[in-house]
Amino acid sequence: MKKIIFVFAVYLAFLWTLPLYAEKDELHQALDRRYRFQKQHQSELGLRGGAYLGNQTRTSWFAGGYYYFHINNTFALGATYSYSPIEVDSNSTFGKSLKTKETHLMDAEVMISNDAAFRAGKSIVECDLYFVLGVGSIWINRHYEPMGTVGGGMKVYTKWPWLVPRIDVNSYIHPTPNDSGTTYDADIATILGLSFVFPTKKLEEKVSEEKGE
Repeated sequence: MKKIIFVFAVYLAFLWTLPLYAEKDELHQALDRRYRFQKQHQSELGLRGGAYLGNQTRTSWFAGGYYYFHINNTFALGATYSYSPIEVDSNSTFGKSLKTKETHLMDAEVMISNDAAFRAGKSIVECDLYFVLGVGSIWINRHYEPMGTVGGGMKVYTKWPWLVPRIDVNSYIHPTPNDSGTTYDADIATILGLSFVFPTKKLEEKVSEEKGE
């Protein structure tokens, strides 16, 4: 648990330095679609990790990857895979019925993004606030079970258009088989991710405005 907290602290410190490299600009331009990073027809491939807490399990680490295709600047379709070891009280009902200490999570997701920005010192940092819905499967206690995903997070755009850090908080809803019968759980994952996007697209500005400068 201490290692997970340390990793989160280092990642947040990294995010704090991003405004030093952000474009200095007016806030209204950061929220104007003509000046923002363009996501339409862009692919987003990334790695993620964090902390995973189940209804019947203790906090453990969580790692995986994801891919999204951005249909436009608002909607994207994607798929994710994650792995987490199960930490559980061996004397609990679930612990006694546990056949393997591994969990695999897979789903297909819809992402809905909303433009946002915040001021950090003299710089304006562009970001996206987004909501995700997904359906998929979880492999737990040697059984594949249906799973639903509900969550969201924030992406922060940097000076490098191909590199996009993100923070997510997701809930994974699924049945859990055990010796006393099936229970329904809503597990929580706090996730740090690093996205690589391609092809990169520069900010768009009106030609008329450029000529008017």
